[in-house]
Amino acid sequence: MLFKTKERAKTYSKISFNERFSNVGIFLNDDERLLQLKLIELTEEDLQVARGLKPYIEARVNELADVFYGTIGNVKMFREMIDTYSSTSRLHKTLTNHVIEMFEGRIDRTYLENRSKISNMHVKIGLATKWYLAAFQQLTSSIYNIIFDLNLHPEETRKAINAISKITNFEQQIVLEEYEQMAESVSSEKREKVKLDVKQTIGSISKNLDEQSQRTNEAVIELIASTKSVNELLQHSIQDAQKTKSASNEGYKQIVVLSEQTKEINNKTIDMTKMVQALNQSSSEIQAVVEIVKNIAGQTNLLALNSAIEAARAGEHGKGFAVVAEEVRKLADQTKQSVEQIATLIGVSSQVTGQVIESIHQIQKLVQDGLVQNEKSLNSFENISKTVDSTISEFENVGIQIEELSNIVEKIGESSESLEIAASQLEQTIETF
Repeated sequence: MLFKTKERAKTYSKISFNERFSNVGIFLNDDERLLQLKLIELTEEDLQVARGLKPYIEARVNELADVFYGTIGNVKMFREMIDTYSSTSRLHKTLTNHVIEMFEGRIDRTYLENRSKISNMHVKIGLATKWYLAAFQQLTSSIYNIIFDLNLHPEETRKAINAISKITNFEQQIVLEEYEQMAESVSSEKREKVKLDVKQTIGSISKNLDEQSQRTNEAVIELIASTKSVNELLQHSIQDAQKTKSASNEGYKQIVVLSEQTKEINNKTIDMTKMVQALNQSSSEIQAVVEIVKNIAGQTNLLALNSAIEAARAGEHGKGFAVVAEEVRKLADQTKQSVEQIATLIGVSSQVTGQVIESIHQIQKLVQDGLVQNEKSLNSFENISKTVDSTISEFENVGIQIEELSNIVEKIGESSESLEIAASQLEQTIETF
């Protein structure tokens, strides 16, 4: 036998949303806001339902706040952010007021401003959008649980869930929009700060670059002037060196002529020495002849004396012979005197000739020394000439290098001018940055 058990009728709460509350509705003139509400179909009827739920939500609002910040507090870094910038109790109180206001059933300017405050506070503590949405989803689920706990009639439950869904959606739109505006504001501030920093930094660099460019330009001008001055001095030095070379060549020629003349003098003194030596030899030979003549004169004088003695013995017959003997004796005496005078003169001549030979030897030594010194002078002049040639070549090379340096400096000056123009343009760009 089959028994059919009759289903017991399910009982629901007698809560109904037919009651009409005053001051409930949408009090906005902003077309964009009104469009937002229209798109999610949030109507005054939905706000009346929300207002009817207010007592039940308000009774458990602390529970809702605990769920919201409990979700956030489970993440260590957000808990540290809350402790740094605010406090859990302060945020808890703000959120309870915020949730209760959601069920006031009144959307006006004050409602929007309070949403902005909540958003600003979340931005301040560093709560990112994704974490806010996660926590708000927990809050929405908890509100749904409260609705389910009321055991409403399914139709009333549908109305409540539908109204809450629209209100939380609009809530999230407002908060996210504020997040975006705050983020854009912060980003804009950061951009402005970065721009200011960049402007100041580049401005400082541009200023330093301009000053450095000016100093470089001035230094380049001075360097070009110095280079030209050095080049002029170098050209004068080359000219002086060429004059020195000409003087050295002329001196070399004069030394060569003097050397030839000295050699000629040396040859003449050699010839003079030979001639004086020949003269001295002749004097010696004459001296020998003089000695012979002196001997002959002495013998003649002796013979004349003997003849005079013999003539005296012969008496009258020897007178004529005595006269001849006397004349011979006189002649012999005169010859002896003359020869002695010649011998004296030859002696003096020989002495003078010796002195002349000694002087000629000294002159020859001086001439030889002069020839040696002339040879050294010739070598010195040759070395001077080579050194001057080398110096002129080095000066010419230095002149080429200085000219190249001058060209490089001029190019640096051109680059410095370009740099100065670029710095000026950069400064103008910064002013419009």
